[in-house]
Amino acid sequence: MADIEMEIDGKVVSAKVGEMLIKVTDREGVSVPRFCYHKKLSVAASCRMCLVDVEGAPKPQPACSTPVAQGMKVHTQNDKAKASQKAVMEFLLINHPLDCPICDQGGECELQDVAVEYGSDVSHFSEGKRIVSDSDIGALIQTDMTRCIHCTRCVRFGLEIAGMMEMGGTGRGEHLKIEPFLREGIQSELSGNMIDVCPVGALTSKPFRYELRSWQMNSIPSIARHDLVGSNLFVQTYKGKVKRIASADNDWINETWISDRDRFSYEGLTHKNRLLKPQIKVQGQWKQVSWKVALDYAVKGLNSHVLKHKKANQLGGLVSSTATMEELYLLKKILTEVGCDNIDHRLNIKNLDNIITLDSNIKLDALEKIDYALIVGANIRLEQPMINHRLRKATKKGADIDVLNVMEFDFNYPLNAENITAPNKIASTLAGVLKSIMTNNVQELPNYLATIEVDEVANNIAVKLLNSSSSVIILGEHIINNEDASAIANLATIIAQSTNSKTLNLSITANTIAANLVGFVPQNSGMDVNTMLASEMRGFILLDIYPQHDFHHLETVVKAFTPDDTFVISLNSFKDDIITGYSDVILPIASVYETSGTQFNVNNDMQSYTAAVKAPDEVKPAWKILKVMADLLELPGFHYADSTQVLAEISHQPHTKHTHDGHINFTNKHNGIGVIWQNSPYSIDAVLRHSSTLQKTKIGQMNSACMNQASAEILGLSNNDKYLGVPVVITDTVADDCVFINTNHAINIQEQA
Repeated sequence: MADIEMEIDGKVVSAKVGEMLIKVTDREGVSVPRFCYHKKLSVAASCRMCLVDVEGAPKPQPACSTPVAQGMKVHTQNDKAKASQKAVMEFLLINHPLDCPICDQGGECELQDVAVEYGSDVSHFSEGKRIVSDSDIGALIQTDMTRCIHCTRCVRFGLEIAGMMEMGGTGRGEHLKIEPFLREGIQSELSGNMIDVCPVGALTSKPFRYELRSWQMNSIPSIARHDLVGSNLFVQTYKGKVKRIASADNDWINETWISDRDRFSYEGLTHKNRLLKPQIKVQGQWKQVSWKVALDYAVKGLNSHVLKHKKANQLGGLVSSTATMEELYLLKKILTEVGCDNIDHRLNIKNLDNIITLDSNIKLDALEKIDYALIVGANIRLEQPMINHRLRKATKKGADIDVLNVMEFDFNYPLNAENITAPNKIASTLAGVLKSIMTNNVQELPNYLATIEVDEVANNIAVKLLNSSSSVIILGEHIINNEDASAIANLATIIAQSTNSKTLNLSITANTIAANLVGFVPQNSGMDVNTMLASEMRGFILLDIYPQHDFHHLETVVKAFTPDDTFVISLNSFKDDIITGYSDVILPIASVYETSGTQFNVNNDMQSYTAAVKAPDEVKPAWKILKVMADLLELPGFHYADSTQVLAEISHQPHTKHTHDGHINFTNKHNGIGVIWQNSPYSIDAVLRHSSTLQKTKIGQMNSACMNQASAEILGLSNNDKYLGVPVVITDTVADDCVFINTNHAINIQEQA
C-alpha cells in the first residue's frame, strides 16, 4: 500500500492507504482513549470513546474504524473532540459501580485511567444503577458483570482467537449483558487472555482475587517453559512470592497471548508438597540435613559405589526435558569428567532405535502464512495451543488443513479432511502419499514403495501438497512410540523435499531442543536410558525426574533404581513417594521462575531469563548444586559465579545436530491393539501437576481410555471399566486397533505394560 500524508493535531505524518486512524495515532504517540479497540481483535467501534474531529466530516468520527485518506486533517484534542469524548465517558459511567477500592482491576483499569482525564465529578444521571448477576464461568476467571461496559473484547477474543464463542451478548438496551452461552462455563485452553483484554474489572483472575494491587508488585520479564513456544510473559511478584502471570508482547513468538497453563502454573510453586530441605537416607530412614552434609553424603556415595571402583561405565545421568540448557550442560560435563558417557533425556521412548529425527524448518509467524498443512499424530490444540493459534489464523486466510490421527479431536478451525486410521497404518498412508507424488512427478520409485497401494486419502493429500505454494507437514507427540516412528519421520522429510514443503516436529517438548544441542544423549559407547534400566548400574544422578509421569514403563524404572548397591541422587522440586523409595539423597531444586536459565523454542530462538523470585527455604537452583558437586568431586573447570558464565561456555562448544538417516523400513502388518498414552496438557510437568486451579478445569480433569466397540470387544471391556488404570470410554471416534489414553494420572505400576 502506498504512503500518504495527513495531519494529526497540526503535525504532518505518513500513513498507509486503508489504515485505520487509531493505528496511525498510536504509532505517532498521539493519545486517543478507547475501550472496545484492541490491536489483535476486529474493530467493533461500539464504545465510541475514540471519537475525534475530522475536518470535513459532519460529526466526530471513531478513530478505530475511520480509514485514513490523503490530506486528511484530524484533531484529537480540540473542543469538539474533547466534548464528544467526555459525553461518551459520562454514558459509560451511568451504570458502572463506584467500587474502585474493592475492585481487583484497581490501579490497572483502563476505565479508571480514562475517567480521570475525561470524566466529570458531576453526573446528570440520577436513576438507580442496574445490577447484573454474576455467572460462575469456571475455576480460572472471576466475573463481576455489573462492571461490564459491553466493549465485547471478550466476545471477539473467543470468536476470533480462541475459536470458541463462549461469551456473547444477550438482551437489548438496558437489559443487554455479556454472559457465557454454555452452562459449563469457559473451557478454552486460552481463556485466561480474556482477563488481559477486559478493560474493566468485569473479568479478573480467580486465583488472584483480593490478593494485591498492581502497584505493589514487581514485574519481571520471563519465558514460559511448558511447551515448544517459550511464550514471553511477565512474572508479577510480591515479597519474594509469585502472585500473578501476565502476557508480554512478542509478535514473533506469542504475539500478545499466552496459554492458560503458562498463566496459572505458578500456583504449584507454593504447594504443600514442595521439597524444602535436603534429605539423606540413613539405614532406611530419611533425615533432613544441611546442604553441606547432604552434598558430602552424595559425593561420598558416588565415590564409594562408583568412582573408587573405577566403574564410571556403571553410572548414569538422566534428566527431564524441563531442565534448563545450563543444567543439561553441567550434568553432562560432570559425567564426562568422571569418565561416564551414559546420559539421556529421552525417557518416554520405548525403542530408541526407532526415533523421530525430523527438522523443524518453519518459523512460528510463518505458520499463519501457509496455504496447506498436514498434521500427523497430534491433538495440537491442547498439546501446543500457541502453535495451534497460528494455524487457526492461517485457516482464516484460506489455508486447508488435513489431519491424519488415530482419534477425532476437537479442532477449533475447519478441516479439509480428518482422516482417522490405526497407528500401524499411518506409515503406509504416508508412503502412499509419497508414491502418488513421485508418480505425478514422473520419478523412479524406490523399492520400499513397490507394494504400497495408494488409496483415496493418500492421493488427496498428495494432490494438496503438489498444488500448494506454501505447505507444512507437522508430526505430533502421538507418533513417539509408534512402531514405525522413524519411518514416518523419514517419509515426512522426503515428502517435504519432494513438494518444497516445510516441516515442524512437535513430537519433542519443553527444552528438548536444548538437550539435543548440548548433546545430552549417549556419548561414544555410552548407554541410552533403556539400556541403563536393563543393566546392572551402580549409580544414577536424576534431575527433575518423576518416573510415574516421565517413563513409559514404571515397574522397569523402579526395579533399576532400587538395588541396595545402586546409589541414587535425585534433584527434585516436589515430594514423591516413589522417589523416596529408591533415592539415597534428595536435593531440593528451584522450579520455574525461581532460577535463571536458557530455553530453545521451535524457532531455534535462544531465550534466557533470570530468576523472578528466590526459591523458598533452603531450595537451590539445580545449576548451582551441580557446580558445587563438581567442586567437591575436585573436577576442573567449574568456576562459575552465575549461570550466564555457563551459557557463555556453552556458546563456544560445538552443537550436535540430528538429521534423518533416510532409512525407510516399515510393515503394514497387524500388531495387535496399539496404545497411545498421553498426559493431559495440565499434567506434563511437576509444577503444572501441583497447580490446583488448573486441575479443577475440564482440561485438567481429562482421564479416559478411548476405544471403539471392536477394540473393546477384543479386550473384553465395557464403558467405565478400567484399562491400565484409566476409565474406559467406548466411542466411534477412535480408529480400529487403537486405545487412546489421555490422563491426568500417573502410570499404574502394576498395570502398565
